[in-house]
Amino acid sequence: MTRALCIFEDRKVENFYPLALTRPVYDLRCGISTLWEKISRISQDNLHLLCRKHLSRVTSQRIKKTRVNQLENLNDEGLLFVNGRLLFLEEEIALEGEEEIGIQGQDIVYARLNKDILRKLSFGSAEKIEETLAQAKQMVKVEEVEVKLLEYPWDLIRLNGEAIRTDFKLKGKSGIEGSVDKGAYLINASQIYIGKRSRIEPGVVLNAEDGPIYIGEEVKIRPPTVIDGPSYIGKGTIIDGAKIREGCSVGPVCRMAGEIEKSIFYAYSNKHHDGFIGHSYVGEWVNLAALTTTSDLKTTYGKVKVHLSVGAVDTGEIKTGSFIGDHTKTGIGTLLEAGCVIGAACSIFGGGTTPKFIPSFSWGGEAGFVENRLDKVIEVARLVMERRGVKQTEADRDLLKKVYELTAKERRKRK
Repeated sequence: MTRALCIFEDRKVENFYPLALTRPVYDLRCGISTLWEKISRISQDNLHLLCRKHLSRVTSQRIKKTRVNQLENLNDEGLLFVNGRLLFLEEEIALEGEEEIGIQGQDIVYARLNKDILRKLSFGSAEKIEETLAQAKQMVKVEEVEVKLLEYPWDLIRLNGEAIRTDFKLKGKSGIEGSVDKGAYLINASQIYIGKRSRIEPGVVLNAEDGPIYIGEEVKIRPPTVIDGPSYIGKGTIIDGAKIREGCSVGPVCRMAGEIEKSIFYAYSNKHHDGFIGHSYVGEWVNLAALTTTSDLKTTYGKVKVHLSVGAVDTGEIKTGSFIGDHTKTGIGTLLEAGCVIGAACSIFGGGTTPKFIPSFSWGGEAGFVENRLDKVIEVARLVMERRGVKQTEADRDLLKKVYELTAKERRKRK
């Protein structure tokens, strides 16, 4: 019997807000690829995806050739369910084999089930799939496993360097398919890959002594840029005189300058001026204006706390920067404290230090915040997307409307 693969979200998805407000947790980037792309190495055929209802249309739009939230078809065949919070590196979870459920603590990591068992389960909604799978614990073997199951967004930052190394190894690519101008320097070139139609200009240093550097297609890297490995630069990105330290992933079609350390930029985001971003995760369609700077270290060298939707959480980390949701914009000279969380669709201006938690759809700065108008957010998003050749769809607009509704409570708390 051939099983299909089904990637699901569980109850801990809220730990990853605001990043996971606008995408399933398994569509977050860590290393060179997203979590779902790593998991799909198990099987790239007949992929099912389960996510929160408000993400169904945009997930179908973004991740092609998959079946999204089609619960009515889940008992037509055997399935391997895999938790979307799994950072799947070199571990092995077999698609085929005996029926069993793998757990880590109270969390279901995977469930390998035949259709006879699936037909005995009650499938309510994608949001309750964890409860459905728990029913099968009484029917099949339950195995305790040890894997990298992400708990909070700073885990993505902490493990990003390791993920880049593993992704680079699994891709099996090195060498130059683009062009490297005379006067550019590649250190430990066997651990560097430069994709087609990418150009490395004179005065650029790529240093892979401490880890690999993967540069996608159609990337332009201009002087004076230094990139330390392990690092990943996505397709169509421009690096314009930046210091990119180890452990950074910059997704496709970004614009980067200034200094970046151990940070992830999801895609289509800009930091095209001086300023420092460290130990941070920046979403999609974000613009960080000149001199926007994150702190990632307390003056006491103490552990950083982060205010999430579930409350204040001690990261256990000395270094933690900011977590910035999609479609957020900062003005010139914005300063972010260590452990700062900025929701989706915020507009921050006026310089100075911001609060450590800014609800989604906030507009203002050090003097205070009001609600960012939904119609204005949608229009600005359309303009920004058009500048990168992306047409805003009805699903994109509906997603912003739904996130506006979902985050109304956190804005009321601010008042």
